[in-house]
Amino acid sequence: MKLTTSTAWRRIALWLSASIVATLLLTACDRNKAMQEPASQATDATATKDVANSKATVTNELYVCPMHAHIKEHGPGKCPICGMDLVKKTVAAPPAEPSSDKPIKDDAMKPDGAAAEKVLYYYDPMRPEEHFDKPGPSPFMDMQLVPKYVAAESGNENGIAVSAAIVQSLGIRTANPVQRDVQQTIRVPARVVADARGQARVQARVNGWVERLYVRAVGQQISAGTVIADIYSPELIQAQEEMLLGAETAGPAAERLRRFGIADVDIQSVRRSGKASRRLPLRTTVGGVVTELGVREGSSVTPDTIIVDLSARSAVWIEAQLFPAQKISLGNTMRARFTLPGLPSREWISETGTVVPVVDPVTQTVAVRFSINNRDDLPLGTVLDGVIEGASRSNVLLLPASAVIRTAQGDRVMVQHAKNQFMAMPIKIGQRFGNEIEITDGLALTDRVVTSGQFLLDAEANLQSGFSRMEPDSSDAMKPMQGSQP
Repeated sequence: MKLTTSTAWRRIALWLSASIVATLLLTACDRNKAMQEPASQATDATATKDVANSKATVTNELYVCPMHAHIKEHGPGKCPICGMDLVKKTVAAPPAEPSSDKPIKDDAMKPDGAAAEKVLYYYDPMRPEEHFDKPGPSPFMDMQLVPKYVAAESGNENGIAVSAAIVQSLGIRTANPVQRDVQQTIRVPARVVADARGQARVQARVNGWVERLYVRAVGQQISAGTVIADIYSPELIQAQEEMLLGAETAGPAAERLRRFGIADVDIQSVRRSGKASRRLPLRTTVGGVVTELGVREGSSVTPDTIIVDLSARSAVWIEAQLFPAQKISLGNTMRARFTLPGLPSREWISETGTVVPVVDPVTQTVAVRFSINNRDDLPLGTVLDGVIEGASRSNVLLLPASAVIRTAQGDRVMVQHAKNQFMAMPIKIGQRFGNEIEITDGLALTDRVVTSGQFLLDAEANLQSGFSRMEPDSSDAMKPMQGSQP
C-alpha cells in the first residue's frame, strides 16, 4: 500500500513538470509571433505603395474626336458634335495627389528670380478666374494647377513675375533710356504767297467808262508806268478844258487831273496838243504781276472800282500753317527748308520765320512766313514740302515711343526690377522726336524698360491687380474658393 501511494505521487510530479514546460514553450512561440507581425505588415505596406506608384505610371486609353479635342470617352463611339468616329489615343494617367510624407515644394515651380516670392493661389491657365488653395490636377483640363506668385517684399499689386521660357516666347526685350541733344523738327506743307509789302492796287478815281483795256488776264507781268486802260469821263474832259482856258485856271485844273490819277506826262501832252482829249490813259505806279483784274473793256467805273491788283515779283513769302502746340514746341528760333514735290534736290532755305499772332477761326492754326532770296522759279501759289527746325535742346531723356503705354488714366511703362520680374511705372512724357519720346518724370537712366511685349505684361499685371481687389480681405487670399478642390 505504501509503495502504491509513492508511485502515484511520483506520476503527479512528472505530469506537473510536463505541463509547466509546455506552458513555457507556448509563451515563447506567442512572443516570437508578435515580433514578426509588424515587420511583415511594414513589408506589405511597402509593397502596396510600390504597386500604387507603379500604377501611377500606367497609361490609359482614351477615345478622342479629331475635330473636337475636348470630347473624350473611355470606349469607341462617335462625336456628339460632328458625328466623326472617335480615335484611340494613349495618354499617361494623371499623377496621384502628393502624399503628406513627400510634399511638393513650391520653389520647384517658381519662375526665375521668384525665390523671394510667396504663392498667392493656384489656378488653371485655361480658367484663370478660378482659384484654388492647394496644388493638384485641374478639375477642368488634363493638366496640373499652376501657382500664382506675389512679391513678398514689394507689396505692389502691379508687379508680375514670369518664367524665362515665357520671356523668350513673348519676345520681351528691355532697354535703358538714353540722354542726348535733340532738335524739334516738324514737316508741314507750305505755299508761296505775295508779300503784302509789295502789293499795289489801281482804281479809277472818277466816274466813267473803260474804252480800251491793255491788261487782259491775271498773271500778266507789267512794269511801272505801263498804261493799264484808257478812260472816258466827262469830269476829265471838263478839267482839260479849264486847264486850256488860260494861265489863271491852268494850275488848279492840272492839279485836279493829278488827283484824278492822271500822270504828269499825259497832262503835258494835253497842253502841247492845245485841245482836250476824249479819253486819258490810266498808268500804274509800280510793276509786278497782275493778281486780280476787276474790269473788262467797255465796263463802267466808279471811284470804288478795282481795275487791277499787282504783286511785286521780288516780294513773295513762303507761308506755312502750324497749330499753336507745334509753334510752342519749336520755340522762338525757326529755320526752314523747302523742296518741290518731285524735285527733292532743289532746296529753298530761310533762316528766320515770322509768326502771325492771329489764329485762323476755321483751321485753328497760325501762319508762319519765311522770306527767301532765290524765288525766281517759284510762282505765286506754288505748294512746297517744308521742314521746320526749332531750337536745339541738350540732355533730354528719351525712350522708344513704342515702349510707352498710353491710357486715359495716364502714361506708364513696364520696368524690370529683378530677373524676369516686371512692374508698371507711371511716367510723364514730353515732346516726340521721330520714333522716340521725351520722358520728363518717372524714369532714370539706370532703369530697364520693356520695349517689346509690354502690353501682354501690363494686361497680366492688371488682371492680377483686379483679382486682388475683388478679394474682401488679404487674410483670405490663400483660401478664395473653399471646396473647389476636387
